[in-house]
Amino acid sequence: MKNNHLYNLSGSNGHSKPEYPLTFDLKVIMENYYSEEQMQAHLRLIFSRLGIPNAEWRSRLSTGGKYISFTIEITLKDETIMKNLYSVLKTLPGVKLAL
Repeated sequence: MKNNHLYNLSGSNGHSKPEYPLTFDLKVIMENYYSEEQMQAHLRLIFSRLGIPNAEWRSRLSTGGKYISFTIEITLKDETIMKNLYSVLKTLPGVKLAL
């Protein structure tokens, strides 16, 4: 179930701020040089270590087979966990993009 109130529009600097806990679909695009199971295992380990609930895993191979994208529903408790997640994803071999 997704949070319908993702942003608090009352930020003092005019920018939207997410409201936590925040549930959304994370998309991770990776180079396809490990097996899908190995890549999922790496991502699941990251989620486990950071205490991030995750569900509804979907994957899709690019047309040429060079990349695989994972879409995972995750729930973040706070901004610190969000920043930690993206920091760790940047270090994972083969990750091209995480949204």
